[in-house]
Amino acid sequence: MALVDLTATAEENILNEDQIRELIDQDLKYRDRQLLRLKDEVLDIEDVTEGVSLGEFSLDDFRIELANYIEANREKLKNAPLGLYAVVPSYEDLAIKVPPGVIFCLKQKGDTAENEQVNPVQPYFLVYVQDDGEVRFTFVHTKKILEIYRFLCSGKTEVYEELCRLFDQATQQGKNMTAYTQLLQRAVKSITATFRKRALSGLTSSRSAVLVPQSQQPSAPEDFELVTWLVIKGL
Repeated sequence: MALVDLTATAEENILNEDQIRELIDQDLKYRDRQLLRLKDEVLDIEDVTEGVSLGEFSLDDFRIELANYIEANREKLKNAPLGLYAVVPSYEDLAIKVPPGVIFCLKQKGDTAENEQVNPVQPYFLVYVQDDGEVRFTFVHTKKILEIYRFLCSGKTEVYEELCRLFDQATQQGKNMTAYTQLLQRAVKSITATFRKRALSGLTSSRSAVLVPQSQQPSAPEDFELVTWLVIKGL
């Protein structure tokens, strides 16, 4: 930039050093604030106005495990229908708390080409909703949800028969799914609200941000299809 400036003006320095420093400082300022806060406190990323990008938290270890699993179970996955679910026990001790609820994996329908700036794992959304309707982790906490999923499910090959019996009893053998439908609706509501919030906050945190077209923003349950759901049940 300095060379172009010198060639164009010969003598006037339109972009002086102080101006260049100011531009750089503005671009990096919000990132510095994020890193300082991450150093000293546990953040609810949904409440961070700067919008920490999911791309900053590597999911490579999960991708490697997934690639290995796909290779070993390619035919099973190919023939598996959407909507599969499993029932696992809740967990709570001094270090780890996984209260009863559901982890939903949803896929947004339609054209989502512009949505990666808000959700880097687009078109998929993971949401963990507790039985009381509170959203414990929304889609901005994808890595945390995957860690919980891994903790509850990885290496498990036996069915939790007592939990399945309780689930069947509570749902009348699947005839009454009202409670889980309400949790699903709560998950969708969380996705749409958080998506809109992050899309708008991106405009104030980056000069290169582009507003996602309204037609591509998720707004209703009909915008999604249910891929899988994990029921976390207490005894």
